[in-house]
Amino acid sequence: MRFLKSIWSIVAASLMAITLAVGCATPEGGDYSVLEDESLKAWMDKNYKGWENNPDIMRTKDGVYIVWMKRSTEPAPADTVIKEGNWVRIDYTGKRLDGNIFYTRNAEVAKRQGTYSRRTHYVDDFVYLYSENTSLSAGMLQALTNMKVGDMTRVIMPSGMYRGSSGYDATNVGYNGQWGVEGNVPVIIDSLIIREVSEDPITLENKVVNEYASSRWQLTEADTLSKGLYVQLMTPFPVKRDSVIKAGSADSVLTCYYKGYFLDGFVFDSNIDSVQMRAWGEVVNKGPMEWDMTENQMIEGFKEACVNACYGDRMRVVFTSAYGYGISGSAARAITESSSDSSSDLADYYNYLNYYSYMNSMYGGGGYGYGGYGNYYNNYYNSYYNPYYYNYLNSSSSSSSSSSSIEDEEEEAKVTISTEILPFTPLVFEIWVCADDGSSDDLTHSPL
Repeated sequence: MRFLKSIWSIVAASLMAITLAVGCATPEGGDYSVLEDESLKAWMDKNYKGWENNPDIMRTKDGVYIVWMKRSTEPAPADTVIKEGNWVRIDYTGKRLDGNIFYTRNAEVAKRQGTYSRRTHYVDDFVYLYSENTSLSAGMLQALTNMKVGDMTRVIMPSGMYRGSSGYDATNVGYNGQWGVEGNVPVIIDSLIIREVSEDPITLENKVVNEYASSRWQLTEADTLSKGLYVQLMTPFPVKRDSVIKAGSADSVLTCYYKGYFLDGFVFDSNIDSVQMRAWGEVVNKGPMEWDMTENQMIEGFKEACVNACYGDRMRVVFTSAYGYGISGSAARAITESSSDSSSDLADYYNYLNYYSYMNSMYGGGGYGYGGYGNYYNNYYNSYYNPYYYNYLNSSSSSSSSSSSIEDEEEEAKVTISTEILPFTPLVFEIWVCADDGSSDDLTHSPL
């Protein structure tokens, strides 16, 4: 009974005025979900009087309230009606019932909250609408599948339809607001808007990369190293073309400086001082990177760019997510340096199954003329969605991942902060290969 009363106190903090108005009393027993449902009804009665008869408000069978703040006035062709199985690009802000923000993808909101991070890429989320997708809450799924492109809604949901008893932890990483939100707390998903819907993000991503290479670098698809992967050698060229990889050598080590960024120019990783200062306001990763090219430590796009590199080369590469972080992306994380926990999240495996199912349904059996996703990108996706390879790739440490180190002033412990990389996100790298004799130009303060 103490547990029930302590949870009620959390809800009551947001609903005190309602409690006084309707004469509710704290129950001495019963299911918390019933209590929470009654509280949300009271909240709706107070804030949306007559909501039951409002055509712009609906309540789902699971107690999720969807309030249309704006409806799209455009005609509703088939490609704008949202359904399970779509990928959607969305923007929203998460709040408690008292209005305190715990999640935002908006940089200006984060600045007002005092939680802005220069390592956070404040862009719309890209999510897969599937009931078994563990990264998407059930309440969000219900709202999105009742919307169309251009709609804006406010979604009020019980905790069981958001993150349940686990809540949302925004500490030190990701899109944090003033606080996270504890478990068993109802939430508001505010200003939820769908920017884009796609049934075929692979084809869409290829188009975007091709247009980038064409408009920025004046390349055509004939210049690709592999489908969706462009590599361009930049001047000045080294006088002597001496390959880093020696024939028959078992210890070819590539030493380089690099900058990794998204198509919009946001830098997620670099080991060049001047780049780090401009991007993040501090130097967190010093000196050139040394990579034993005989080991599988790099994402495929970085590896493909460097496999034929010569000492002194300067190159740039742009590639689709098939050569990067694929359909799963790479979540933002904050990990203390002393942490030795290398266990993988079970949700990663569940999402692997979801994504595997998605790729089969979309690209299996030659449905899109690709001959099945197993053969797409030279069989890369087939190996990517092998469970062992999936877990290995996401747990491996590499310099081409989006990580950097800072000092946490409160904990006085070093943590690694990583920038989120969304699913189906193309990446760009600029790479300077050091000279064979170690006398390469000092790129510490390169204008790169």
